[in-house]
Amino acid sequence: MNEMYSKEVMQHFLHPKSMGRMKNPSGTGNAGNMICGDVMELFIKVKENKKTGKRIISDIKFQTFGCLPPDEKVLINEGDWEQIINVSNGNIALNSSGEKTNIIETYVRNYRGELLTFVPFVSPFNSFSVTPEHPILCIKRTSLKSKRKSSSKCDWLRINEMELLSKEPDFIEAKYIEVGDYLVFVPNLKIKYCRILTEDIMKLLGYYLSEGYVTANNSVLTFALNKNEVENIDELKYLIFKTTKKKPKFRIRRNVIEIYICSRKWASFFISKCGKLARYKKLSKDILLLPFEKQWKMIETHIKGDGNSCKRREKDSSTYRIATASENLAIQLQEILARGKIFSSITTVNNKNRNFIEGRKINAKELYIISFKLEKKHKFVHYNKKCFLVPIKKIDKKYYEGKVYNFHVKGKPESYLIKGFATHNCVVAIANSSMITTMVKGKSLEEALEITKNDVVKKLGEVPPIKIHCSVLAIDALDEAIYDYMVKNNLPIPENLKVIHERILKGIEHLEERHREYFELEKEVFQKK
Repeated sequence: MNEMYSKEVMQHFLHPKSMGRMKNPSGTGNAGNMICGDVMELFIKVKENKKTGKRIISDIKFQTFGCLPPDEKVLINEGDWEQIINVSNGNIALNSSGEKTNIIETYVRNYRGELLTFVPFVSPFNSFSVTPEHPILCIKRTSLKSKRKSSSKCDWLRINEMELLSKEPDFIEAKYIEVGDYLVFVPNLKIKYCRILTEDIMKLLGYYLSEGYVTANNSVLTFALNKNEVENIDELKYLIFKTTKKKPKFRIRRNVIEIYICSRKWASFFISKCGKLARYKKLSKDILLLPFEKQWKMIETHIKGDGNSCKRREKDSSTYRIATASENLAIQLQEILARGKIFSSITTVNNKNRNFIEGRKINAKELYIISFKLEKKHKFVHYNKKCFLVPIKKIDKKYYEGKVYNFHVKGKPESYLIKGFATHNCVVAIANSSMITTMVKGKSLEEALEITKNDVVKKLGEVPPIKIHCSVLAIDALDEAIYDYMVKNNLPIPENLKVIHERILKGIEHLEERHREYFELEKEVFQKK
């Protein structure tokens, strides 16, 4: 359990009550600092008790708002990365259990302040940015008993792998995470069999990804290899004939041999499974969900076509590399390898002067290199049978001014993946709002108005002092929802509620002014750095 919060806080955070929007609410209350702080919206449904004449809060719901910059990418469908600004209700996301879930609500707000960028030790390509309050699934290195300093030249703490793998990750707010802590990378482990995709076809698809293309208005399927790749050429000819029952033709142009068959049917099949044009190749859903043993057949021939293997030293294990001009394909290959318990790194190469792999020239403005090892002498990334634990190499900070986004998913755990890493919504804001719903539901409006910030804090237990204001926001949102209900129904508003309403409005204006001054100073500091 997260040591910074009580069990009650984490219970309400991980299993929030009454989270989401409400259709046709009786009253709505908004609270928070729309420029820089936590924000929440609360909805109430009020019914009149005919016997007593009291108005009872029969239902209550809440939602919190988001904290990712617009260009940050989240995992949707079976393994695609999509900028969060383009995510909408009804999209499919993957949660921290590697399962599909529906996106049921999206949020956006203005933000001024610090953004934290987490750079993994392996694959900086998977770096991602969040606001400081955003919870990330993580294991603190300092929470491990076996920690000890690695060497006089390294500040990292050496750990015992067995202890690390037995440790349950916690959702921890980004600002409390440090270099060396472990992020949680979650692969999609769902398996769906497809009889059409035999091992031979998968091998052929691997060659198509690396060397294949279609011509003549999608009626000719062609593979281009260096004419000296004798073994690959023989295997390719054999696979084409065995799979399509068509004897391939070939022609030689300088150092390149082009092997092809004329078949609109087979050209269309390869396009449907892998796309076309080097920069836009992308695997179909049925390939992404195959058992890894079949997917590996495709990767093996892809390596033969657009890859290589090398050793830094004679005693080292081999490092395998695959090159592709398609960013989507690189991301999908990383996901496939993760299904096979292999964590791979993606790096980008600016290809102005062309790149060479196995002596062949690769034409592309930018290449994506996927690299991995099958055997490792020294482990930086650890696999616990469900996910990968990836250490943080660096945490960058920068000033940001603009919109931030988030969304709410259906079912538990209410989490999602940013570039493969598990994250959640804001801990204390969710816990406070969830607690309020349990305290208020079934109470009269008069009883609900008597609940104070201290009542909520006592119920929740230990909360960091800097997050106590979330309890104030939860109470403010409730008071505003009741105020909204009374105004809509032309009911007499108690004087103390009028005062609270005015205080909330003035308080927000005052806080926004203070934060404007603060962030102007903060911006200057960031610019000097």
